[in-house]
Amino acid sequence: MIIPDRTGRALPRFTGEAAPPVRPPPGRTLGAVTGVQVSADGHIWVLHLASIMEWGPPGSLDDPAARLPAVVEFDAAGNFLQAWGGPDHLPRVDGQPQWPKQEETIAFDAEDTLWVFGANTAYDHAVQRFTRDGRLLLRIGRFGETGGDQSGELLGCPTDAWHDVARREVYITDGYVNHRVAVFNSDTGAFLRAFGADGQSPPFAASGPATFANPVHAISRGPDGLLYVCDRINCRVLAFDAVGRAEPRLVRDIALKLERPFGSTFNVAFTADGGFMLINDGSDSRLWTFDLTAGEIVDAFRAPNSEGADLSATVHKITTDRDGNLILGRTGRAVERMRFEGLRTA
Repeated sequence: MIIPDRTGRALPRFTGEAAPPVRPPPGRTLGAVTGVQVSADGHIWVLHLASIMEWGPPGSLDDPAARLPAVVEFDAAGNFLQAWGGPDHLPRVDGQPQWPKQEETIAFDAEDTLWVFGANTAYDHAVQRFTRDGRLLLRIGRFGETGGDQSGELLGCPTDAWHDVARREVYITDGYVNHRVAVFNSDTGAFLRAFGADGQSPPFAASGPATFANPVHAISRGPDGLLYVCDRINCRVLAFDAVGRAEPRLVRDIALKLERPFGSTFNVAFTADGGFMLINDGSDSRLWTFDLTAGEIVDAFRAPNSEGADLSATVHKITTDRDGNLILGRTGRAVERMRFEGLRTA
């Protein structure tokens, strides 16, 4: 990726912090962090691999008894508040647990509810919406069952969501198995429509620029009203004029033009002033800065190496807090923060 001349540009600047922004209770630990979000009250929410672990001796931090449940809430100062989730969190259906076998990510919406996803491609074919204290509000799809890109009832290992609370529509990236964005009624779970990488409805071509690769990894609404979808393996972010539209229109194809065996565009976040999008290259611990007005990549910087972090571990998700700081979730069992220092002339 060639970055244009930055001379005279006002660009966002971030500084890594040595101390992690959250503190588990004494004697408790997080697994690989795969999801991180900040709710409207500034609290930091973490999703981690609570169900997949290397078991150590009793009393060690790898002891199953030390691992916190999957969904963990910290206040804005990083103090632990609560944790919930796991295979026994909800009643089983036909003997099967109603919880992901491999936690993938967490998404907050404007109604202060959260959506939880899994990444086990054989089982995690449902997305579930919860209250903050873990009460189930809605399940879309069925664990252990998938139905392809044209299914109006089943999902294919969905990965992320953006909820249009005004229209009662949730846009779900679908996913590790399917190749679409699927839209459902957020109250009833009824299927509404789906679209692929060119904005068209399924069926999709087997490959090519009009088709998402697996996984269709993340979705966010930008300050410009567009929906930004991460086509991770194809190393690109696609922007759609899709909100409330029966026929979405592809507006931007932001290609990083990188070679990454696991892809590069893991998810995105936006600066508080609405001027820039930050693209998380999870395979390289690098953040790319995209100028939303100029329509081009204008900067890149590395994620920090905070206390206890492993730079070889994937930065799986990023988000921003109320002060514009970056919060990063790394699969090396770490949550990190990069403090926003303001816009500075390059």
